[in-house]
This record gives sequence, structure tokens and C-alpha cells, in this order.
Amino acid sequence: MDNLPLGTPECNRQGIDRVITFVTDRGYLVQSLIAASQLAAQPDVVAIADIIIYLIDIPDDEQAAIRTALGASRFNFRFLDSRSFIPDSADRLPSLHVPRSTLGRLVLDAHIPAQYDTILYMDGDIQITGSVAPLVAHDCPPGKVLAGCDRLNNGGKYANPSSYLSRLGIMHPTDYVNAGIMLASRAAWREYTGEALRFLTNHPECCKHHDQSALNAAIGEHRIRFGPEYNYTTWFQAADGQHLVRPRIVHFTGPAKPWNSLKGPWGTRYRKVYADFLAAHPYFTRYLTLTDSRDIDPKYADPSPAMRARRTLKSVKAAIDSRWHSVLLRRFLHRAPFKRLD
Repeated sequence: MDNLPLGTPECNRQGIDRVITFVTDRGYLVQSLIAASQLAAQPDVVAIADIIIYLIDIPDDEQAAIRTALGASRFNFRFLDSRSFIPDSADRLPSLHVPRSTLGRLVLDAHIPAQYDTILYMDGDIQITGSVAPLVAHDCPPGKVLAGCDRLNNGGKYANPSSYLSRLGIMHPTDYVNAGIMLASRAAWREYTGEALRFLTNHPECCKHHDQSALNAAIGEHRIRFGPEYNYTTWFQAADGQHLVRPRIVHFTGPAKPWNSLKGPWGTRYRKVYADFLAAHPYFTRYLTLTDSRDIDPKYADPSPAMRARRTLKSVKAAIDSRWHSVLLRRFLHRAPFKRLD
């Protein structure tokens, strides 16, 4: 895989009090292995933090098969059974189709070894593209959570309308954080994930984005934002046509991912590492298949004249949105209402 060493160092190392965690089920297993390996390839990261991957609902025989398929490459896996952490009030959740791995993140504190007092959570659908040691080494103030903006406005594709944000106690879109990269002290993590789980189970109708919605409601004004280079979501990728940001962590938010699209917002640049991994470890094709299924919306596959016209209008609107988002990004970077980590 282009000389990427696969695997992570041992965890529970003496003197290490920071941990980077991934939580996934089968859906993002491969992606998490690659992201964890990219982190472990940075010596200044592994010098100060351990890396643990929590896998949800993987049977014992499958756990053994995963380890065997990885050969000499080792990872710090912790296998969790969702039946042990789904709360009694979760009968409210099925209508939202909440993945059990989502709930796993919110109960993670109980499964993290006691030696760690700083937690850096990362989603699996990311890649590490630059130095992240400043983020890993950052000391988050007590009672605060460090995270990045999800987007800079309420419009465009996959918008978060004001009506949604207000139910979470958020008045401005830049105050809504993306929960895919979050850093906090152990105490703050325990407090806010517990509160988020209660909010999700008691107010599922408010949680459009499941645990991300609930975490935003729980964290409230206790957020500290870092710059978009540490969580370069699809919104920033689409807005940053002038390459104003040098991303260190790219985050494939939205439905178009490098493994299911050749023409999406991410192009083909980030696809190769998955292809190389699957070629070297064919067992894992049961968890990830490279496709181009997101290249064409199914409703446009055989369009009528009216549908073609609608598609054209949609493209024009997307181009206008992109230009406006570029303006917003330039203003945001100029004002820099976020914590600079280095």
C-alpha cells in the first residue's frame, strides 16, 4: 500500500495517557484499519498516544478470522457486544434506524482502560494526510470538547436547516460541530457522551444525524473549534476550489465516498489505498467492495426530457452554491474563529 506499514503499536504502554479510538461495525472495518495505520505511521503520534479499534457485534469465529487474515500486522482490537450496552430506553430508537456502532461511541468510556485521561475519537471514513501530532498532543481545558465545524452555512446539499439546529440549542451553523473528530479529557468525554445518550433516547425526533445531533445538544457552548485542516469534511472539500486549506485529516462525509464513487467530490485520489489493501488482503472484500455506484443518481440513469432539465438546473444551482461556499470559506479563514493548534 505505497509503503504504508499496516498495524499499530501495542496499547497500554507505560506512561501513555492519551488514546485514539475508532468505533465501528463491519461497515467501516477496512477504513478504520487503514486510518489507524496512517496514524501509527507518524512517530510523533505513537510516541504520545495509543490507538484502539472497538469492533461491534463481531462473532468469535469472525474475530479469529480477521486476525488470521491480517497475518503479522497487529491491531489493538476490543470486541464489544451491543446487547451489553443498548439502554432500556433504546426502544425509542428503531424508527430512526440508529446503527448500534453509533451507540457504541456513546458508551465508550466504560470500555477504555483506566490509564487514559485524554480521548481522541475518530470516525473510520477518514484518511490522515498530514501531521496530526498537534491535535493529539493538545490539552483540552476541563469541561471542554475540541471539534471542527461540519459546514459554514445552512444551504446546499445535505443542509442542516435552522429548524433542526434550534432544537439542539444551536443558533448558527458554524457552532454545529462534526462529531467525527473529537478531543476531550476523560471526565468531559464521560459527561457529554452520557448526556448525549440520554438526549438521543429521550428526543430521537430531534436527532437527524443520530449521535452527532445528540452530542451537539449535549456539548452546547462547551465546544472549542479547531480549524478545518483537522476535519476536512466533504463540505470543505467542495468549497475549497482554491486550495486555501492544507488538510491533515480528510473526512468523507455524505453518501459519495472514494470507495463508491469515481466522480464524486473526492475524485480518485483517495481510492488507491483501499484497492491496495484489498489486493493484499482479499479476505476483507466481504467488508468493503470498490464500486462506482454513487457516480450517477439512479433516478438519472435513464432520464426523460423533464428529468434531464431538472438535472441541468440542479447542476447550475450546485455551481452557484459552490461559489458562495468558497466566499464563506475565505471569510471564515480570514476571521479564524477557531483554535490554532500549531
